[in-house]
Amino acid sequence: MNNAFAPRSGRTRLIILVSVLVAASLPAMWLFGRSPALPDVDAGKTVAEEFLGAIRMGKPDVAWESTTAEFKSGQGKESFTREVKGLAWLKESIDFVSTQTVNMNEQPRSEYVYRSPKGPKARLILGRENGAWKVDRLILEK
Repeated sequence: MNNAFAPRSGRTRLIILVSVLVAASLPAMWLFGRSPALPDVDAGKTVAEEFLGAIRMGKPDVAWESTTAEFKSGQGKESFTREVKGLAWLKESIDFVSTQTVNMNEQPRSEYVYRSPKGPKARLILGRENGAWKVDRLILEK
């Protein structure tokens, strides 16, 4: 008699069933459980405008605290404060111009562009840190 087709115990069937379910659920968890690579346009715009609003209200330290660790390591708090305090156009109302996807370190990122009525532009690139969208880079075009 061939034992390959012998009836299996209920416990063996349960182990096989659980193994198959776990193996099948891993790709689904990976696809649906990861954070989005880019923020929703409106959510990103809110982050950018809160950052710019803190600068406009004379609170560059609050703006700096809302940035990523990479931003902070690239530009110290005192340097950032000195830079933005010296730009009068950042203290005025600036208008949202556009958003686009850019590559930073070979990863897609959202860039939000704002322009002063006087001409200079601010480009804010957002990154995700600890589950929240934050300003990862600020490019000021004078």
